Amino acid sequence: MQHYQKLQAYVPPHIADWIRQKAHARQTSASITIRDVLVDAWHRECDEADRPTGNHPERHRVFATVALDALLTNHNDPTLRARTIAAYHRRLAKLGLIAAPAEGGDDEA
Repeated sequence: MQHYQKLQAYVPPHIADWIRQKAHARQTSASITIRDVLVDAWHRECDEADRPTGNHPERHRVFATVALDALLTNHNDPTLRARTIAAYHRRLAKLGLIAAPAEGGDDEA
């Protein structure tokens, strides 16, 4: 069984509010939320240290985004890129990640 060690930190009010809101949304304690944030940060740092620069997931994501945009821009159907972006925005709105558009539509391009 893993034994955790207690740490104490003082943070600015806006960060304390953020932690409390995050804990409330997850229905857990602020302590567990802080632990999870710190463990995630530690994993990210260790993963980046173990990974060569060219193999970083963020670099792959950026490349895939740029490559996909180039393919859509140069596709035979000149409306495909605009329809794809519109479907993407509708999907983000449906997930609550952006404000819903004024007009409706399907989720697929």
